[in-house]
Amino acid sequence: MAYCQHCGSSVPDGSSFCTNCGAPLKDQSSPNNSNTSSSYNNSYSNGYNNSYSNNSYGSAPQGYQPYSAPVVPAYSTGGLMAWSIITLLLCTIPGIVAIVKTTQINKATTVEEQQKTISSAKTWCIVGTILGILAVIGTLAQNM
Repeated sequence: MAYCQHCGSSVPDGSSFCTNCGAPLKDQSSPNNSNTSSSYNNSYSNGYNNSYSNNSYGSAPQGYQPYSAPVVPAYSTGGLMAWSIITLLLCTIPGIVAIVKTTQINKATTVEEQQKTISSAKTWCIVGTILGILAVIGTLAQNM
């Protein structure tokens, strides 16, 4: 696999142009490699901001930090899912909401969003459990 001398992205072997920026590709072993790169940068840029044009092959600008999305830790939903299922088995509608909220915990994009979803799922489990217990007590009281 070859790399574009202009933008640094990988290109398939045998390509004539970069699939990312469109720069013409030259053989990596040619002695005038840097001359073609600089002539390309001067004549082909068409006003685009080219942050890699003054750097050596494959290097990023000084101080460049690639973007990395914030990492949201995975939350173990096993216990909360079991509680949601028990709430559902107690024949309560909040059990359905609790299961849906529990499945959405690890789909959160931020830790704050994840914590809100956990709190909401726990709240629905508590409400569902209380309503389920009251329903069981009411049913037992009617049969006596």
